[in-house]
Amino acid sequence: MPEKCTCGTTLVEEARFCHRCGRPTSQAPANLPPDSGPDNANGTPPPLPATAAPLQAQAAQLPIAFGNPIAVRVSVIMAMSIIMLEMIPGLNFLFLLWWLLAGWAAVLLYRRLTGSVLSVQAGARLGFMTGVFHFIGMTLISALTMMVTGKQVLDTMIKQNPEMQQVVNDPPLLAGVFLVVLILFFCFVVGACAAGGALAARSMARRTGTNI
Repeated sequence: MPEKCTCGTTLVEEARFCHRCGRPTSQAPANLPPDSGPDNANGTPPPLPATAAPLQAQAAQLPIAFGNPIAVRVSVIMAMSIIMLEMIPGLNFLFLLWWLLAGWAAVLLYRRLTGSVLSVQAGARLGFMTGVFHFIGMTLISALTMMVTGKQVLDTMIKQNPEMQQVVNDPPLLAGVFLVVLILFFCFVVGACAAGGALAARSMARRTGTNI
């Protein structure tokens, strides 16, 4: 290696380039890893690493079930939205309409997030999931309400119907009545939400010309 560069600068020992002008100190090119740029053997740039597919695209390929994160998120959003509507005085009397709307809107929101056109069965499953989360939310709210004002509610029921006194005084019978009410409530909510989801999927498939 020469002691001085062509520009007149004294070179550092074993330096490959001049620290002043950047000129290489020898004709031998610096060692580069293979295929590190466009000057490789075949003259083409190295292939870029494959990018991971977005979460939405991956979830869109999953079946509509509780293992699908987007389906779960959509179901929870719609269930909580309907619960908020049902808590508004006057609007709670339209509960059946809200349950159908919850399933319908869940299918529309899932389509907006993923671009997938659901089949009738998939739309019904998404509505079913929405109904399940709605049932869980309303059951928790009702349980908290009964813990706070349960005695007042029972007293009001007894005043309106004296025969309820016998049910209240019989804990097993009272538990059975509550269980039957919960089962009926679950069936109505889940069934209406599933019907709304199936109707939305069928309507959407007809508009887009998709075979269902």
